[in-house]
Amino acid sequence: MKSLIISCCVFMLAMTATAQNTTIHATIKDLAPGQWVYYYSMANSLQKDSVQTVAGGFTIHFNIASGEGDAYIFRIGAQYVENSMMLLYLEPGDVEINGEGPLLKDVKVSGEPCLADREAYRKIADDDPVLKGREALHKKANELYAQKDSAGLAALQPELDKVDSVDKALTRQWIAGHRDAPYSAFLLSYQLGNLELDEKEKILKTLTPAARNNSPARRIEESTRINNLTGIGKQALDFTQNDTLGKPVSLSSFRGKYVLVDFWASWCGPCRAENPNVVAAYQQFKDKNFTVLGVSLDRPDGKEKWLKAIHDDHLTWTQVSDLKFWNNAVAKQYDINSIPSNLLIGPDGKIVAKSLHGDELTKKLSELLGGGGHFSLNGTLPVAPVMLKLYYAGSDGKRKVDSVRVRDGKFSFHGDITEPTMAYLTGTVRPTGMDDPHSIDFFLEPGDMTIALPADNYKKAVVTGSVSQQEYEALRREKEPVYKEMEPLSKEYEEAGEALRVAEKAKKSEKYIDTLKYRAAAIHDRFEPYFERTRRIDYAFFASHPQSFVTAFQLRFYTSQLSLDSARLFYSRLGEKVQQSAAGKNIADEIEKLEAGWPGSMAKDFKAQELGGGTLSLSALKGKYVLIDFWASWCVPCRKSMPHVKELYAQYKDKGLEVIGVSDDDRDSTAWKKALAKDGTGIWHNVLRGLDMDKIERGEKNEKDISEKFGIHSLPTKILIDREGRIIGRYDKGTDEEAAELDRKLAEVLAKGS
Repeated sequence: MKSLIISCCVFMLAMTATAQNTTIHATIKDLAPGQWVYYYSMANSLQKDSVQTVAGGFTIHFNIASGEGDAYIFRIGAQYVENSMMLLYLEPGDVEINGEGPLLKDVKVSGEPCLADREAYRKIADDDPVLKGREALHKKANELYAQKDSAGLAALQPELDKVDSVDKALTRQWIAGHRDAPYSAFLLSYQLGNLELDEKEKILKTLTPAARNNSPARRIEESTRINNLTGIGKQALDFTQNDTLGKPVSLSSFRGKYVLVDFWASWCGPCRAENPNVVAAYQQFKDKNFTVLGVSLDRPDGKEKWLKAIHDDHLTWTQVSDLKFWNNAVAKQYDINSIPSNLLIGPDGKIVAKSLHGDELTKKLSELLGGGGHFSLNGTLPVAPVMLKLYYAGSDGKRKVDSVRVRDGKFSFHGDITEPTMAYLTGTVRPTGMDDPHSIDFFLEPGDMTIALPADNYKKAVVTGSVSQQEYEALRREKEPVYKEMEPLSKEYEEAGEALRVAEKAKKSEKYIDTLKYRAAAIHDRFEPYFERTRRIDYAFFASHPQSFVTAFQLRFYTSQLSLDSARLFYSRLGEKVQQSAAGKNIADEIEKLEAGWPGSMAKDFKAQELGGGTLSLSALKGKYVLIDFWASWCVPCRKSMPHVKELYAQYKDKGLEVIGVSDDDRDSTAWKKALAKDGTGIWHNVLRGLDMDKIERGEKNEKDISEKFGIHSLPTKILIDREGRIIGRYDKGTDEEAAELDRKLAEVLAKGS
């Protein structure tokens, strides 16, 4: 069976005690004296007992009532270490355990008849060629799990699946040949524990009454009985338990809503791994008549850990528990033998579904509660991380982050979107950037989609089911030759950037760092011919696909580069549907800002604190020509243009020219002041733009942001305003030709003192 942990399990019934009738005598070479041996029946994991070892062994006396044969766990030492634990099915009688050590490694067990069956079953399993190496395979899997090596686990998964399949087939075969053996009921309950209940019930009915006269068989029968009361379509059994404040909460108080009864525990690793999926479902559907009721199987002394886990995992719904571990009354009522586990209950109190995990929960809730346009993305990944993350804008316009587990090379995402939207898919390891081969951006669309991810490079994925994605891929293919030609220059620019980062970290001289900055800027300037070619390709696509969501998505990046008339023209061709999309509304907003900063518009007034103190307002300079220079200390083209601005200021300041430097250095005012001093540009008005990143992240407008008032999205940009406050020039290309245009304009309006 698989050694990867996918749930936390235990089985319980009350233990019936009679006179001591079972003795365990162990003889193990080199076993040190004074160690504690813990043992307990799986019928009740809370009723533990212990003895101490003597030199070379230990002896245990306890009771097993007639007809109460069951699984028993024995462990040497308080903490689990390799070879310290053993699981045995026992009935009344004497048992001999013999081994060479260390601890319980490769011990031989003999005694009452069920142990002979155990050895016979183990011999068949050990002789199977596939199962011979399973111990080493499981050990390797557990090591990878502990190291969080998801790629290694995924690569190992086919071997684990094969072992699991052979193991189950052999176990079924053994049970079929031993219908009168109580050990068959034990194997059915434990070795085949993850079979569907109805299938286990069918196999159990093939066993003789004598083989079913034990605790494992009765647990399956009890589970069947409870399932008949709590199966899908049945009325949910009401219960009441205390919440985190000790106040009683009843399931019936949620009547009228869809409620997920979520069984979990703070100590359960698989539960904690599943919690983000439940949180995501809760956030997506909490306003659609859905909630969650958590039922914790934490220990009697585990309240603080329970409360901490609720806080750490952001579980903001109601939580209840009686803190009785596996004896939790609600868990017993619903026959919960493994966690995480859950029940989805409808507004009428009937059970709608069970055991919904990962994307299954979101998919079911989407079916029941609806949303914008539902999408399903079914994917394959042959060698992959255990988890994948998907980022996209949901039907409510808010950013969504969803994660799913890759199982057997397959995964599925489900959600609600109102329109084609750009998505970003990565492994759980933080990507190094957009060029990371284990990340991909693509268009999601409402409906059914598939994605086949290659193990080595997600960007080579094959995506189907999205018209927008097909268009996006076609556009990228057209630009691919240009990107290929750019690769040597991109590498050179990357190396220059790395050299600059190293120098700044090493706190090299300012002169040396400036040299590196200008070197990187010079390399960046060489990209322009390539950028021009990709622009032409994009513009041709916009013209041939005027009402495409891809056009709207790409056009957002060009509104600051286009002339106002060109931006308006492309936007007008989008059509009403695309104009009303998130990208379309973004373009409309950018055009509105561009209009505010375009020649012919009246300049919007603003107030800001000047470098030397006091408040500057644009309206106070009415009657003068004003050149607003949008720049930043870190912008090399901005700094390179400063001598030209100083020349213009010296030439025209006595003829009515004022200059306002608006710096994008709100997050580093020290660098701003240092650049002003170095460049000698403190001779005119200087203010910060008023950037507020918190408002940007919340999507709120910032009336103090001067750059936003003029639609500034590239630096340097210069805005020329006449004496009446009207914009008469916009210079945002940073080229020598554009600088000459500014010279001519100022000469035109100021040379004669006009």
